[in-house]
Amino acid sequence: MDQSFSPAIEALGLTKRFEETVAVAGVGLVVGPGRVHGMLGPNGAGKTTLLTMLMGLVRPDAGTIRILGRTRDEFGACMLDGVAGFVESPRFYPYLSGRRNLALLAELDGGAAASRIDEALDLVDLREQAGAKVGGYSVGMRQRLGIAAALLRDPRLLILDEPASGLDPAGMRDMRALVARLAHDGTTVLLSSHDMAEVEELCDNVTIMRRGGVVFDGSMGTLRQRAPDPAFRLATSDDERALEVARDAPGIAAAVAGDELLVHAQRDNLDGYVIALGRADVAVRRLDLESSPLEALFFALTEDEPEESAEPAASVPQEATR
Repeated sequence: MDQSFSPAIEALGLTKRFEETVAVAGVGLVVGPGRVHGMLGPNGAGKTTLLTMLMGLVRPDAGTIRILGRTRDEFGACMLDGVAGFVESPRFYPYLSGRRNLALLAELDGGAAASRIDEALDLVDLREQAGAKVGGYSVGMRQRLGIAAALLRDPRLLILDEPASGLDPAGMRDMRALVARLAHDGTTVLLSSHDMAEVEELCDNVTIMRRGGVVFDGSMGTLRQRAPDPAFRLATSDDERALEVARDAPGIAAAVAGDELLVHAQRDNLDGYVIALGRADVAVRRLDLESSPLEALFFALTEDEPEESAEPAASVPQEATR
């Protein structure tokens, strides 16, 4: 295989137990170079444990990990050369300034890391606050400082655990733009997130975990193809009549949900249904999006028993190896 196209991450059969709890059960993961790969799952799904194993913070009980073509058995700690990021919340000395924290980290890394401090602070929009003590930073500012610390290493692979956590909408927008820019410049990014909109906007591929295993591993395009119709909450002046109209409306599935109706439909079909309600003298009093197609699929995969067609844990998305 051409080494320029070899995966940034190759993991096979990863398993980790904590006493009687199996946190990760035989997980396989392949992340292609220059990709943004999302990792989704509810709390307790095993995402953080998987990331800590990839970062070398926890040793797996079984399985193999190859990072940027290197294994720990072959290269020891040098396996992580060219890798940066953080798992859970980044930690710093609270009584030192943001700039001083970065300077200490740069001294540990050596090389040209110190020369990248100003550029990293600019990229995460922290230059003006860099002289303040980290103890006074907000959660979002600490997240941005964590990104800056990772960028000091000029990484080829960036692993980020909930990087947008604690950010306001403007900060989230800037974070997404930064991740997209890094990937465009050739950096591989593996990020975990609870935000399906974030993953849909940023990621080329996605892995969805449930109870320590993988229930989906593939491209965003494949995920979209599997997604059901979006769901809408509908309040009308006559729900009984609205249900009758739904039975004759193409592409509409409606059911009573409390004192409202839950309607599954694509937007074009929904538009026709709303028009039909007006013609039937049924007033639409409220219409809200309950869940997007990808959100609905995420809940189905992680809260219900996965369908037989769900990808197995060790599946390898074709897009990742091209």
